[in-house]
Amino acid sequence: MKPGGGHTGGAAGWLARLLPDVLFADGYRRLWYTGLLYYQAHWMEITITGWVVLSFTGSAAAVGLVAFFRTLPMLILGLIFGTLADRFPRLAVLGVIQVAGMLASLGFCLLFLAGLEILWVVCVLSTIIGCAWAADFAARRALITELNRPENTGSAMSLEALSLQGGKIVSPVVAGVLLGVGGAPAAYAFLTAMFGLGIVALMYLQRSGTLRRTVVASTIPMLQLIRSGWVAAMEVPVIRVVLIITVIMNLLVFPYQHLIALVAGDILEVGPGRMGMLSGAAGVGSALVAGYLTFRSRPSTALRYFAGGATLSSIGLVGLAMSTSFPLSLVLQLTIGACAGAFGAMQPVLIASSVDPEMRARAMGVLAMAIGTGPIGILLTGTMSSWIGPAWTIGGLAGLATAALVITLVLYRGVLSRARESR
Repeated sequence: MKPGGGHTGGAAGWLARLLPDVLFADGYRRLWYTGLLYYQAHWMEITITGWVVLSFTGSAAAVGLVAFFRTLPMLILGLIFGTLADRFPRLAVLGVIQVAGMLASLGFCLLFLAGLEILWVVCVLSTIIGCAWAADFAARRALITELNRPENTGSAMSLEALSLQGGKIVSPVVAGVLLGVGGAPAAYAFLTAMFGLGIVALMYLQRSGTLRRTVVASTIPMLQLIRSGWVAAMEVPVIRVVLIITVIMNLLVFPYQHLIALVAGDILEVGPGRMGMLSGAAGVGSALVAGYLTFRSRPSTALRYFAGGATLSSIGLVGLAMSTSFPLSLVLQLTIGACAGAFGAMQPVLIASSVDPEMRARAMGVLAMAIGTGPIGILLTGTMSSWIGPAWTIGGLAGLATAALVITLVLYRGVLSRARESR
């Protein structure tokens, strides 16, 4: 029996049993629809832009530079965007995000439709999309905790991770097909339409009437809000461990996602179609694990999935860097995606469950800053790939990440043990 309803029979009852309970909360279900569209657009843009930049520059460093500007806002603006999501209505913040993404995608479309291959313009437009992504991270996850009961937060966050990681399955493949058939203009035109649909989905959410205006007093200065969010997050030992591991992963492991064109083109020597399949395989693994956690997530296992997923992801990436076989690389991508799915699903759960509700958007902003260290890793990975090749670069950094993770887990084993006992 699902929440708020009785026993159901037939096809409807069978379908209801397959769906997680969180989707029977009307407000969250509508928010989830908007996330599905936004995450598809996110992965599609990464795939399209990476391939297009590599095509007209022939430079691994240029691909890394564009990815650097896309992810830089998470580092320098993450906490600020989180504070804004606590100060202003979060649905309005999401609306601005969708409009920004649509306009940037339209700019890309017009740029390449005119035959202009200007790297600095691509960097500017990627930065706009990066700002939108950083703001969405804090606002959306704060809304998730607002629209669900505390005991359902873990399942809701896992479902969100399923949507995010599942976006890797279809979007890169669609992006590869669009690039092969219509080139960059067609791909970016489709992306613009995706953001437009996201705006329509937000209007549908607004009509639900389930949102509460959970914003902090406007009389509190912004700088004070920013400082209080940072202090509150760093005072919690579990959050400190989560942030350290997050920095390691985003500096040394996850940058390869933005350079998947190098793995496909330089290591495996395949075209855009197989590049999309390779990227999609990680999404399949992530979606499977996140789907499992949507139904089976428990507070007592959150740390185990988080730490184990991080460590196994880095080990799998060493194997991917060494592989020259496309089928083997697909299997490794599936494995890496599964481990990353566990890591990503439990990351916001651990943060959200450790702070008060009115601080959650700012705490997510601090997490966004940790994730935002990725641009440094992306720039490092792209530059090193130009010097020693992508295989040695990606494999070497992943090996370093594995060692750093093991050391961190050993040093903080007492904190982790106490945290598991308290959940």
